[in-house]
Amino acid sequence: MSPKKKIPTKAELLQLQKLYKTDEKIGERLGGVPAYLVAYWRRKKNIPKYSLPKFSESEIRNLWERYGDDEKCGLELGISKAAFYNWRRRYGIREKPAFLKLEQLEFNFPGSRPSPHAATLYGKQTVAQKVLARAAGVEKVEVGAMVEVEPDVVIVNGEVARVVSEFRQAGVEYVWNSAKIVLSPDQAPGQGNGSDCADGASVREFVKRQGIRALYDLREGGVNQVALERGHLVPGSLSLGTDSEATCFGAVSALGRTVPTAALAETWARGKIDLEVPETVYVAVAGRRGRGIYARDIALFLVKKLAESGTRKVALELAGSVVSQMSISERFTLAGCSRAIEAHSATCPYDATIRRYLTGRTMASYKPILPDKDAEYKQMFQISIDQLLPQIADGADPANVRPVQELEGVTIGRVFLGFCTNGRFDDLRIAAEVLKGNKVHSDCQLFILPASRAVYLEALKKGLIRIFVEAGAIVLPPGNESYVAAMLASMGEGEKVLSTGGWTSAPDDVARRGDYLLCSPATAAASALSASITDPSRFVR
Repeated sequence: MSPKKKIPTKAELLQLQKLYKTDEKIGERLGGVPAYLVAYWRRKKNIPKYSLPKFSESEIRNLWERYGDDEKCGLELGISKAAFYNWRRRYGIREKPAFLKLEQLEFNFPGSRPSPHAATLYGKQTVAQKVLARAAGVEKVEVGAMVEVEPDVVIVNGEVARVVSEFRQAGVEYVWNSAKIVLSPDQAPGQGNGSDCADGASVREFVKRQGIRALYDLREGGVNQVALERGHLVPGSLSLGTDSEATCFGAVSALGRTVPTAALAETWARGKIDLEVPETVYVAVAGRRGRGIYARDIALFLVKKLAESGTRKVALELAGSVVSQMSISERFTLAGCSRAIEAHSATCPYDATIRRYLTGRTMASYKPILPDKDAEYKQMFQISIDQLLPQIADGADPANVRPVQELEGVTIGRVFLGFCTNGRFDDLRIAAEVLKGNKVHSDCQLFILPASRAVYLEALKKGLIRIFVEAGAIVLPPGNESYVAAMLASMGEGEKVLSTGGWTSAPDDVARRGDYLLCSPATAAASALSASITDPSRFVR
């Protein structure tokens, strides 16, 4: 006799309906519950059947005449490009607008006020410029200008004690907006010094007194990953962080900037910060992935190309067919690697993938920001990955990236797989496919570091943790990068380490020796099986 199915609550059913829409898919998510039973539960709880939003012909036609572009029209209505196209076809609207779009005819007459629904598409502004202009409360900003902006979210990772100390020195009693602050104060034992290792109880007392609710301690994992999972970042928002991984927030089309702790403390005090408007570089990635090619390989390849061109201190706009086909996890990896060239930020374009990811994660309203059609860029790159091979990078030199085949056979003693860079469920699944049924070489240690507790639980539920343990890997607590840093610091000279972390994950002396190498999860897992650098192509389908 099969166990009785637990009836979900009304809130749970509403959440499932937002994510999966139909009774059939909701039933599948609940473990094979028949659609008629889900429908019965809905009726008992007064939940109507999900229906697509209804738009009138005049609404669809007006938007089409305004923009003449399915994607931008869809963004106005909060639906995908394909959904707007279907609505347009339903009403027989097939021809392109015969006249210039209204946005091209806008003039700023003295005293005039633009329509709140009209978005200018020809203002020569990039995504970074538009986000900073919105945060500054002005219409537009120029490259090189210093603007005073109010951030949408401030994220402090591991340096809370220092920021709190500097905030108190400012003589202000309360932070400007406790709802916009996200913290991760805990440090692993023996990690950090000075104010970084200040009394944790004092920090927590400060957090409670200020009414800061978004406090994620060590058990939750990496705060940057958790901030994405909990919906603190939305498209078009401006976020500030204390570590270089702030650029990762471009995965959901947000703008992330790294600032010093002193500047962050000042932002806590007055709610404003002065930022320079950077130049923007546009990077379009096209082509078809080969076997064994993952987001990290593409990211390392882009870093090499941009480093060779001398691109630094810019905002990146990542686009192209390859980026549009990436999951949020892959975009997180791609945007995060931009910090290797000291980029201010990196953003991926808003699309249906981002919209689906945020559904059910955030209740905040947002309006995606798109670049103008005549946006002015410092440089524009068109990069093809048709012939790309699995890549490996020198942890000290972003420009020193080459195919894994060139270093195949080099002995390695330790492999670190995970971090916020490559520690999400998709990354762990790639590694598990390589390790399943195999054993880690006796001369090598493989450490698995899930990016967050949510990732760890999902990997546990799907059986990935069991695969890792059976293969002989060592699974660490989620997000415990300080433990990894301590192990890297104790490395002997000449001992090679392979990692899916970032360029800043290893001590400087280790990186300078050339003993710290970066690669994809597939390359890391395949190399752990032979205790030497190995091309993962033959291990994947």
